[in-house]
Amino acid sequence: MSAPRKSFLRRRWWQLLIVLVVCAGIGVWWAARVAAARWEPFAREQFIAYLEERYKAKVEIGRLDVSVPVGNPIQFLIDKGRGKNLRLAVSDLKVIQRDMEDLPPLLTMDSVAVTVDFPTLFEDTVMVREVRLDGFQFTIPPKGRRGRLTDRTQEIASDDAPGSQPDAATPGEGTPDGEPQGPSVIIEEIVADGMRLTILPGKPEKAPLVFDMKTLRLFHTAPGAAMRYKAELTNPKPPGLINSEGSFGPFNVDEPGDSSLGGDYTFQQADLSVFRGITGTLNSTGKFSGQLNRIVADGVSDTPDFGLSYSKNRIRLQTKYHAVIDGTNGDTELRPVEAMIGSTKLVCEGAVERYPGENGKTVALKVQSKEGNLEDILTLAMKDSNLPLAGKLTLDINLKVPPGKQDYADRLEVSGKFLLNDGQFSNKETRDKLNDMSSRATGNPNEEPDDDVTTDFDGEFVLTDRVLNLSKLRFLIPGAEVNLDGSFNLGTDVLDFHGILRTDAKLSQMMKSRWKRWALKPVDPFFSKDGAGAQFNIAITGSRDNPNFGLDRGRK
Repeated sequence: MSAPRKSFLRRRWWQLLIVLVVCAGIGVWWAARVAAARWEPFAREQFIAYLEERYKAKVEIGRLDVSVPVGNPIQFLIDKGRGKNLRLAVSDLKVIQRDMEDLPPLLTMDSVAVTVDFPTLFEDTVMVREVRLDGFQFTIPPKGRRGRLTDRTQEIASDDAPGSQPDAATPGEGTPDGEPQGPSVIIEEIVADGMRLTILPGKPEKAPLVFDMKTLRLFHTAPGAAMRYKAELTNPKPPGLINSEGSFGPFNVDEPGDSSLGGDYTFQQADLSVFRGITGTLNSTGKFSGQLNRIVADGVSDTPDFGLSYSKNRIRLQTKYHAVIDGTNGDTELRPVEAMIGSTKLVCEGAVERYPGENGKTVALKVQSKEGNLEDILTLAMKDSNLPLAGKLTLDINLKVPPGKQDYADRLEVSGKFLLNDGQFSNKETRDKLNDMSSRATGNPNEEPDDDVTTDFDGEFVLTDRVLNLSKLRFLIPGAEVNLDGSFNLGTDVLDFHGILRTDAKLSQMMKSRWKRWALKPVDPFFSKDGAGAQFNIAITGSRDNPNFGLDRGRK
């Protein structure tokens, strides 16, 4: 064969080969297009089957779009899709637990973006690289609701088929309805920024617990296993961000609220002034564990500048607490809280609860303190740093703050008993009067005491509307005992106390001049009562800065 003929045939073979390759490429591209058209219903079916099996619920979705960036069709087929991801975009997702249509859906999402390792779609375990959720709301039904409905469903089934029992689902064999189980799915990461978690209470009059997540990441989620999470929660009151890391799950389908939850948290720079009547900046750290509907938390908090808004005084408040947050009713049990106000330790037990008919929650605590410092309590209570009294304080009180729009100081209700040892007044004039009273009461009116006289107080009190009412108030100084009832207005600083002064010395022995002693001896028996050398009706009136001690001439 001639050389020109061979060259012509060689060119024709190459051209034919190119045409065949192009046709094959077009065929593969067309096959990929046809397959892509079928991926959407397949992916929709798989997506819904997984959610329905996972949550034992009815699933509704809006639009679902599927895309697979094929690139080179021939290489895609050769590699069998390895290294490629299928992307699903789903809108208007709802997961509604069966027989709970009267409640908000368990899950709702405005949109879902899913990235799946393409080859695993046709395997027993589907690998999901990432899930992004927008407008995600997770609503936990009241505890026990699923059980009540299940019991009712079994009763109906028993009525329809006496003696029969519902068949349990066997893993891998399908659901009781005979439907095939969805595939096993492992999700590497879920991004759910802006998620809202709502825990519905068991009692309708109780408000639900609501948590707003500024950011939320869940890692390596798989059926029957716990997942790791990182979250940043927006705390409404006091405003601030709570950062938390821990584990969640496995998810309990029958009782979602029983799903395990645990982790550590930090809460920084929380402004307490949003609560009417108090001020300060709180920082807190701690850990928690339990279930979504019952969380046990242990932590510490520090507020270096705590105070009441009507006061100029600020004092350090530190707490160490053990709390149980009950998601079924929204209440919080505090048992106990150890609080340090300055150097005074308070041990508190009680709860933060919502009562029927109340718009808000009531704080109710039992508070005890042994050998605290009265100055710390007065620093918190008084309007300025001019504290009237110091000493060692023992408290056993009940504290209550009902809900309302007034300042905390106006809503604060406190009642109980107290004991003050080694009390000493800060006002020099008051100390001089007590020193003089003690010298006279011991029968040594002309002797100056070596040191300022200290007093011991004990009594019962009730604090409401910023007015401190005291009863059975008793204070002791060398040579005398005083029993008083009355009130002290924390807002106006007005004193109004009336009672009895009993002395060791007789009336005549209290006089500084000899002639007065001699002149009053005949009347000593009229003032001596019940074993006391003398007994008088007295009154303490005036103001905190200028108290008046004297005989209560209006009383018999």
